[in-house]
Amino acid sequence: MDQYFEVSSFRYLNNSHCWYHFTFARVEFILSDIKRDRIIVLLIDKNREKMMAVIPSNLMEMYQNRILVGLLYSIKCFKLSWNPFGCPKYGGYKFLDDEYVIAVSNNTQFNLERRPDLHFPLYPLVTSIESLVKMQRLRLMIDVVGKVISGRFLGRNCAYEMTLQDKSGYVINLTLNDAPETLPFMLSLAIRDHWVIYVARVRLCEQGGHNYLSSTYISRVRFRPIMPEAEEISLIYG
Repeated sequence: MDQYFEVSSFRYLNNSHCWYHFTFARVEFILSDIKRDRIIVLLIDKNREKMMAVIPSNLMEMYQNRILVGLLYSIKCFKLSWNPFGCPKYGGYKFLDDEYVIAVSNNTQFNLERRPDLHFPLYPLVTSIESLVKMQRLRLMIDVVGKVISGRFLGRNCAYEMTLQDKSGYVINLTLNDAPETLPFMLSLAIRDHWVIYVARVRLCEQGGHNYLSSTYISRVRFRPIMPEAEEISLIYG
C-alpha cells in the first residue's frame, strides 16, 4: 500500500489491482442492504459522474451514521471490486451500468472535507428523456429531470401520474407511488404550474413497446432544482 494513485474523477478508477486515494466526492445516497448485510453508498464526483462504494458487514457498525448524505469527503486507501454481473441492485434494478465499485476495507478512510470555497455539484448527470425513451437496456434505476406538462392524482396510496418533457420535446410518463418526503401539496403545485422537477432513483420500465418510469420507496423528488439540465429546459419552455 506504499504506492497509490490519487485521482479526482471516477472515470480514472479502472484497475482492481491498484490502491487509490480520491479527492472530493459528495455522498448522494446511502442504502442499508439488509439482504446482503452491507451498506451501499452512491457518490458523485466533480464532473457529476456517479460511482458506488460498498461497506461490508464487518465495518457496518463503524460507518453507521458516520457518512452523511450531502456532505463532501475524500476517500483514502481503497481498491476497486469488479463484478461481471454489474453494480448493486434494488428490487432487481441496477443502480449503475458499471462493473466496478469502491471496496471499503479496514484501510479505507472517509475524511469529511469542509471546503466552502469548492463549488461542488449537488446533482449527478442526468440522462435525457430522449435517451430514456429510446433505451433498450432496461431494469435500471435512473434519475430524470423534466418539465411537468400534465399530471393527475390517482387516488390510491398517494400516487400521482405525470408526463415529463425534456429540452428536445421528448416526453415520458412517470408514476409516483407514495414517494417518501414528497408533499402531495407540492406535487399538485408542480402539476398546476408546470414546474421542472428532478426525480432520483426511479425504475426504467417497459410495457407494450413503450418505456415509462415508476418510483420506489427510495425515490426522491426535488422541485425546481438548480442544475444545468433544469436551467436549459426552463430557458426553452419558461
